[in-house]
Amino acid sequence: MSKGTVPTQAGDDSDGKIWGIEGTNILFLLAALLATIGLTLLLSRHHAPTFSVSMGAVPLVLVVGYVFALRQGKPKSFDTDLLETFSTGTGWMPPTYQPRNPLFLHAST
Repeated sequence: MSKGTVPTQAGDDSDGKIWGIEGTNILFLLAALLATIGLTLLLSRHHAPTFSVSMGAVPLVLVVGYVFALRQGKPKSFDTDLLETFSTGTGWMPPTYQPRNPLFLHAST
């Protein structure tokens, strides 16, 4: 007697998580951390330590805000749709004008 397959929702489409942070978001955070360290070291040669650390932390603060406000736990491309909505007002709507299919025009002749 053969056992049938049981359909589950356990697909390989997961981006994965590291420390509770979704896949590509960790790359944004690591790049911001690297930029923060580099900028802090660069500024520390010519400025006071408080100024260097505070200005160096700006990239990390901006990216952490971006990731946790617009990417983490949100649907895919939520951030780009929100930006498109703010810039043009059409982020979550279908296009108002749909051009005709160029292949359809050539097929009829």
